[in-house]
Amino acid sequence: MKNRLGYQPGGSLFHRLHPLLKGAWLLFLTAAVFLIQSPTVNLVLVFGLLLIFPAIGIHLRDLRGLKLLFGTAVLITVLQFFFWAEGSLVLEVGKIRITDAGLLRGFYLGARFMVVVLVSYLFVVTTSPNQLAYALMRAGLPYRYGFAFVTALRMIPIFEEEALTVYRAQQVRGVTYRPRSLKDLWGKLSGFILPMLVSAMSKVDALSISMEGRCFGKYRARTYFKIRAKYRGDLWAGLILILSMAVVILLKIWEV
Repeated sequence: MKNRLGYQPGGSLFHRLHPLLKGAWLLFLTAAVFLIQSPTVNLVLVFGLLLIFPAIGIHLRDLRGLKLLFGTAVLITVLQFFFWAEGSLVLEVGKIRITDAGLLRGFYLGARFMVVVLVSYLFVVTTSPNQLAYALMRAGLPYRYGFAFVTALRMIPIFEEEALTVYRAQQVRGVTYRPRSLKDLWGKLSGFILPMLVSAMSKVDALSISMEGRCFGKYRARTYFKIRAKYRGDLWAGLILILSMAVVILLKIWEV
């Protein structure tokens, strides 16, 4: 589905991994790119992540915000080229001096930004919100908070569609969102937010009645309709994660 940033069902290795294990990988890679300040390592991670998406059946062009991601990464890289003055001079054009240290730092920061965003994308598109919430609840999170988490995630696309409907309806009625003053801006925002607020309150009211009818919160523990089957890939992914963490720790010790 084009321009979508959300869970996309599939049967790949990444889809079948335990949600908490994928969360651990997300935290580890995010921390690793900050601890290992190597442009080479970060660029390898970027290309590896870019290859993973097609391998699991997800086209990069279908991910929302990808052009903004690449544009921001390029901007971060170029700014370091021009404004990082340390290191040996590589190129000088007028007052602009580009150094080898500036080139390395630019590639490092640009690649680091892309790694953090791409690994977050990978987590989002391969992890079902329901499975993540159930995994957290089975790990000890009170099911009330888990239900609130799942409900919030399910409501996001609904409110997004309703916001678009309200916007189009107001455009048909001649409303323009080009305010001439702060007072005019407040009036237009109020006219947009009010129907959204009414819709949200009606949904909350219906949901609360439904929860009361099903005795939500009566029991301290809850049962699960679906129990996740054991997957051998979790063991291998966990072992690789432990080894990778050990390697990063050893590299940081050797640097000291």
